Amino acid sequence: MKNKIFIIECNVGSDKGFDGFRADTKPILNEIEQISGFSTEVVFYSPSKKDELFEYLNKNAYAIISRINPGNLKEIDEYFQFLNKLSQNQIEVHTHPDVMINLDFKDILYKLKDTKIGEKSTKFYQKVEEFNADFPQVLKAEKIRVLKTNYGSTGEGVYLVKLNDNGTVTSTEAVNNEKEKFSSINDFMTDFAWKFEEEDENASYFKNKKGFVSCKYLKRINEGEIRVLLVKDNPICIVHKQPQAGEFSATLFSGAKYNYESASSLKYKELIQLTKKSFKHLKKHCNNKNFPILWTMDYILDYDENKNDKYVLSEINCSCVGITTHLEYAKDIAKVFRRDLIINNIENSLISYSIV
Repeated sequence: MKNKIFIIECNVGSDKGFDGFRADTKPILNEIEQISGFSTEVVFYSPSKKDELFEYLNKNAYAIISRINPGNLKEIDEYFQFLNKLSQNQIEVHTHPDVMINLDFKDILYKLKDTKIGEKSTKFYQKVEEFNADFPQVLKAEKIRVLKTNYGSTGEGVYLVKLNDNGTVTSTEAVNNEKEKFSSINDFMTDFAWKFEEEDENASYFKNKKGFVSCKYLKRINEGEIRVLLVKDNPICIVHKQPQAGEFSATLFSGAKYNYESASSLKYKELIQLTKKSFKHLKKHCNNKNFPILWTMDYILDYDENKNDKYVLSEINCSCVGITTHLEYAKDIAKVFRRDLIINNIENSLISYSIV
């Protein structure tokens, strides 16, 4: 019987500790062993040795947890295919690539624009021709807009684009709050066009995923971004991410401060209810797979037509959410596998009983 839980890492990236592992990898596996009874192991994915790794996992794994930040792996489409092949061999994959490819990409904001957590003016430009034909008119009408590359993390590829009163354009990238100034909209459009990437003809998962999502600028970002941290369909905490004064990015890399609160806090009761109600819309984009084992839904406050508070989804993260600063959440992840072990023991008992 396969009874081992694996975490898959890659051997590069800024998320490694002094021992070469992510700081939250071993705590997660330790909790799984203590709570569930499954044995555990860490393995490293390498494109040149993926066939050997597949055979090893196929022989020994009950489940695997992917802990690779896609930005650290050039062959990410190939890796997603690797995970899918494991899943087809009856190995639990957390989080399944069918789910990551949909929820973790910014175009989920476009897909949810007509729901209660969405913003109706959201657009998705897959081709530079679409961008050139539409964005100048939108910017002239709204004066300020946010552009997000369809796939990125830590604020990389997120731009605040502002049309100034004198006709110049200022573009600020969230990852470092670096500003660029352009003499006109046309000047900006010419420069930005180079950021559109060509489609990879050999891609399997990443087909039709290139491009930029265009979002309304939500002024209340200065009040912070509000993150709901979840394990599958269970919210476990709220993180209030407060950006530095005068900045629009709420990432740690841009100097934002994070404050953690309980998901049961009455202060966020409405947000938790809204999040749970949105599951029915999100499930449609999971390709009949489970919700991510560890993921976040991030919101920014806005006002509705009656000037009441309204939460607008700003992104979903589910490929490699870190819990380094709060390792106690490893227990919540481990509980997923405790339930699995109980079910397996019951099933094995029934099989033994039927044989007798």
